[in-house]
Amino acid sequence: MVNPNLSCPSTMRRLLDYLADHPGQILAFCAAVFLLLGWGQDGISLDSATYAVIARNMAETGSWFNPHYTHYYLSVFTTHPPLVMWIQGLIFLLVEPNDSTARLFGALCTFGSVLMVYLIGRQILNKAYAFLAGLTLLLTYNFMQIGNSTLLDVPMTFFILVTLWGIVKLQKGDVSVRTALITGAALGCAWLSKGVVSAPVWIALAATCLIWNRQWFRKKSFWLVSLMALGMIATHLLLDQAYTGGQFRHSYLLHQVRGHFLGGGPDIHTEWWQFTCRFAGMYLPFSILLPFGFYLIIKRRMKLLYPAPIALLFYFLFYSASSRLYYHYFCPAYALAALPASLPLWYILKEHHIRRIAVAFLLIWIAVAVGVKIGGVHVHEIRMPEIYALTDVMHNVLEDKPNRDGITIGQGRPNWGYVARTAWYWRSSILRVSTVEDAVKHLKSEKYAYILIESDDVSTIDTLSTQYADTVTIAAQNDRLTVYVLSRGGNALGELPNPR
Repeated sequence: MVNPNLSCPSTMRRLLDYLADHPGQILAFCAAVFLLLGWGQDGISLDSATYAVIARNMAETGSWFNPHYTHYYLSVFTTHPPLVMWIQGLIFLLVEPNDSTARLFGALCTFGSVLMVYLIGRQILNKAYAFLAGLTLLLTYNFMQIGNSTLLDVPMTFFILVTLWGIVKLQKGDVSVRTALITGAALGCAWLSKGVVSAPVWIALAATCLIWNRQWFRKKSFWLVSLMALGMIATHLLLDQAYTGGQFRHSYLLHQVRGHFLGGGPDIHTEWWQFTCRFAGMYLPFSILLPFGFYLIIKRRMKLLYPAPIALLFYFLFYSASSRLYYHYFCPAYALAALPASLPLWYILKEHHIRRIAVAFLLIWIAVAVGVKIGGVHVHEIRMPEIYALTDVMHNVLEDKPNRDGITIGQGRPNWGYVARTAWYWRSSILRVSTVEDAVKHLKSEKYAYILIESDDVSTIDTLSTQYADTVTIAAQNDRLTVYVLSRGGNALGELPNPR
């Protein structure tokens, strides 16, 4: 059998040897390729649209400490802390708000998460183990797909991993001010990204200190970590008090924390086993390796790895208080599980095998990426295309209107999926009224530009098309949505396309 190395040009052989010695660069390149494949693809998810709208409102109005979604829904947004929306708003100040720029910060945090898993693994064992840990997260498709979004869980996950990196450094005796400041800042940013949802990493830090490293209480670096994190949170609360009279503090801490986590929240909760089963189903085959990883950590007393399983365990328990399990809830669990799940592979495989796997994976990844690009495969799912299909039409409709606000008809809250996307793509706030008569009256006042109807609401469409045929006309329509505007002597809008 011919040695393949002898048949390769010397330059190529040196390149492959270099890559085998630098597996972190392979992970960085492959993560960047995956994220770039979805960069120009249209569409962002429901919650991504919500946070993108809030960030855009911040950039346009300058209301950085009083975030709002639309005039009629979430006019005061205190559901989560504002850090991610602040950063996204700053991005919108520099570049035009669109689907791609709305995904920029999330993509950077996903890229950073893969690298942080690698850096943590290198601190704990070596580059071979670090590569396997990073590869595990990179191959977790759900994590990488959610990464191209403005979902808060993605940046929170990145900051959690930076915190774990700092905890490992502290355990190894690094008491430098630089490490303490980075760790404390990451811990504070994790909270400012999604509030109490970051609690498991705080618990992991406390457990690591109280159970295995009580000497930390005598070290200034540990207290610097705590002061940095708590100082950032306190600064936000003080600014909130100064600019809004404590609006966030009252609403978030009393309603979200007390109401949802300390009792009085949704009547129906998931159970820890439901989270575990769904996590295992989406994390295969790595969930099979996870118990073996825990066994090795405990048997070999790998204290440097203890914080990750502790935080992971508390995420399993933490989400048992959730009324629903959304895909993005699993982001921190995926990242925390990558380190123990890859540990059995590291024990089985020899280092020179891992080096070959790294180079082979790079070549396969490039080949797949080229195939995806040539084949036009959508790496990131486009949801609710009916909104995107109407966007160009509605921009023409709304171009000369004094405002872009709309009306929808029904009881209670509107269909949030439609509201989120119209607020993002059409820059519209949607008021919900109870009757057709109220909707037409509001439209006649010319304070609103259109009426939005879900196309399965046949009775409302029939009423508008018959009883109010002289008042309103259809501006745009597809299989899911029908949009009415004021009629002025017939269809003043002319023949608009009917996208389907």
